[in-house]
Amino acid sequence: MDYGKNLYELRKKKSLSQEEVANELGVSRQSVSLWETSQASPSMDNLIALARLYEVSLDEIVGLNDTTNKIVYQEEPKFQITYKEDKNTIYRRDYTYLNTTKDLVLFFLSLFFFILALSLFLRAPSVIIEVAKVLIIIGNICVIIGLLIYPLYIFINIKQKLKNQNTINIEFYNEYINYKLNKFKEDLIRYEMIYYYIEKKDYYIVYLIKSNRIYIPKQNNLEIGAFLSKKIERRKRKKPYWKHL
Repeated sequence: MDYGKNLYELRKKKSLSQEEVANELGVSRQSVSLWETSQASPSMDNLIALARLYEVSLDEIVGLNDTTNKIVYQEEPKFQITYKEDKNTIYRRDYTYLNTTKDLVLFFLSLFFFILALSLFLRAPSVIIEVAKVLIIIGNICVIIGLLIYPLYIFINIKQKLKNQNTINIEFYNEYINYKLNKFKEDLIRYEMIYYYIEKKDYYIVYLIKSNRIYIPKQNNLEIGAFLSKKIERRKRKKPYWKHL
C-alpha cells in the first residue's frame, strides 16, 4: 500500500520527528522511515495508533479522503457471489490454518499432550510392569486430552457461529470488494487493504491486513480467479501466523 507521503505530511503537521513517532508506537525509527518512503506497510494496530497520534481517521491516512481515491458506488459489480454459512465453509475460512494466537496456543497444547503420551509409551517397556501399567494409563489420558483440546475448541466455535446462519454476499468492483455479512453489517474493502490470497480446489481465501480473511467459494466461476490475480498477490500457501506478529 502506497500511503507513505500521507504519513510524512501528517507527521510534519504535528511537528514530530520520526524518533518521537517511533517512541510513541514502540517501534524503531527505521520502521517509521520505511513506512514514510513506502518501502514497508505498518500493521493495522500501528495504523490505528498513527491515526490516534495524528488525530485523523484511517481513511485520511490511506488517502480515501482524496477525491482521486473516492469509490464510485454507482458502478455495477464485476462479479457477485452469495453463499450461506455452514460448518464446512466456517471450518475452511476460520480453522483450516492457525489464524489467531488462541488457535496457535490450543493447537500446540494439544500437540504437547500427544508428545507427552508418546514419551510415556516409549518409556513403559523399560520399567517394571507395575510402573509400566501406570505410564500406559497416564499416556492414554494424555491422548484423550490432546484429542479434546483443539478439536473441541473448533467444534464449539463452529457450533456458535452456525447459530447466526449468515448469508454472505460478496460483490467485486474495480476498486474494492463489498462484503455483506448480513443486512446490518457491510464492509467496503479496497484492494490496497488486502495482503494476498490463496487458491484451493473449490474456494479462495483472501487475507486482509492483520490476518483477517474472506472465504470465497468458486461456484464454477473461473473468471474470479483471473480477476483477483490482477488485483492482489496470489500465494500457494498461507503465510505462517507467527510471521504476521
